[in-house]
Amino acid sequence: MSERETLIESLARHRGFLLTTAEGLTEEQARSRSTVSELALAGLLKHVADTEEQWMDFAVHGAGAFGDSEVYGADVDWDAVDEEAARLQEAGDDWSDSEWQDDRFTVAEEETVEVLRGRITQVADATAEIVRTVDLDSEHALPAAPWFEAGASWSARRVILHVLAEISQHAGHADILREALDGQKTMG
Repeated sequence: MSERETLIESLARHRGFLLTTAEGLTEEQARSRSTVSELALAGLLKHVADTEEQWMDFAVHGAGAFGDSEVYGADVDWDAVDEEAARLQEAGDDWSDSEWQDDRFTVAEEETVEVLRGRITQVADATAEIVRTVDLDSEHALPAAPWFEAGASWSARRVILHVLAEISQHAGHADILREALDGQKTMG
């Protein structure tokens, strides 16, 4: 199996864990928080599709793929975000009380489980085509963010591995949420 085929197969396998975890859920279950976390399964599905699409666009086009992103937008004042986090922690509050809201996990009414699962499949098809054709060694500078080394660049190969890690991590989160909802487990 070629490197590209291995990457595509690995992405599909871990995406499959996530999709299987979301099978058979009611809309209410998919949107409910089954743990103390703010996460809900529908929000994870949305986030995985959006994140994969954005990072794969980055692999091809560079940091412009992030546009006006709440997280990677050029106008994010990271010092202000850090100050807000410290203020909230000191007050015993959480991010839901913050002026800086992260809506990447927020699901609109029309984003049903079926729609979100379909979107993941659609994004997966686009990703597979990119993996088949992109120069895996091409590099782009990462956007400014406190969790990236200043001036660092990632190759398309590194971006694909990052997407695989994101999908895998969130598939594990989804498994925990699903087990808390109804006892069903996908992994383990």
